[in-house]
Amino acid sequence: MNDEEYPERSRRKVTVIAWIAMLIASNLAIILWREVSSGEPSWWPWIHAVGLLALFTLTFIDGDLKPLRAFVGILLVIFILGFGGGWKWGIIPFIRGTDAWLTWESQTPWAFSAIVTHLVRLSPALVILAGLLLSGLRRPDLFLVKGTIDAPVEPSRLLGMKKPEPWTRTGSIFAVVFTVVTFMFLVLSTHPTADAFMNVLPLVPVAVLIAAINAFNEEFTLRAAPLSVLVSTLGKQQALLITTVYFGLGHFYGVPSGVLGVLLSGFLGWFLGKSLLETRGFFWAWVIHFLPDVIIFTFYAMNA
Repeated sequence: MNDEEYPERSRRKVTVIAWIAMLIASNLAIILWREVSSGEPSWWPWIHAVGLLALFTLTFIDGDLKPLRAFVGILLVIFILGFGGGWKWGIIPFIRGTDAWLTWESQTPWAFSAIVTHLVRLSPALVILAGLLLSGLRRPDLFLVKGTIDAPVEPSRLLGMKKPEPWTRTGSIFAVVFTVVTFMFLVLSTHPTADAFMNVLPLVPVAVLIAAINAFNEEFTLRAAPLSVLVSTLGKQQALLITTVYFGLGHFYGVPSGVLGVLLSGFLGWFLGKSLLETRGFFWAWVIHFLPDVIIFTFYAMNA
């Protein structure tokens, strides 16, 4: 075996392990259990937790896998704290499932309970952020800066672009499109009345606040943080693909749900990840995620 073949084998191994770790942390198994049978066994999440812990331990044993330590650590934090779409296991779901929480939630106005819930759901992002900063990474390394918001968009067949355009144009167009499509989907699926729109107006500021928290939470935890530690190891293409699949699978039980939800969320995840990598900043990813979330949480408030 020559010196060039060994690094190539090492890179392939790192790529395969990164994909395995992501799929273990994703809700793919939960989707299969619930769609094929009546539901997953109560012990099943422990298999995933042990699998992730084993891979994390392996990054300390196998020198080739050391570059994946931060990525697997991020997935482990997400999984143990219970910030995975579809999973009803982990610290956050445990807290929210206790009698004390359920009683408090049932007796508390939606506006306050929803804010508190999303602050609790913010804990994985804060843990991951603290860990990455302590490891020596800086805010620009984590995309937690405005970035170059007018950077050129690299041409892509998915976007139908043949030549670069500034993100100020492409980002603005997609922000409007995603927001309008979200609004139309929710209107057509819930059929709200004019009175319902009028009654929810006082809660719109709450929906805006929750949308801001949620957009930061998901964009940092599920995209910016993983990308920041994967790009240097796997390259932009693989890093973006892994985070795209993870984000898409996590929305199988989202709005919209099912395969359509996975495809739409996957495309959105790819687009937002592309914005992070090309602008080297958080601005467009957060804005494009935030605006549709305002619509979604306004409709939640309408039905609360």
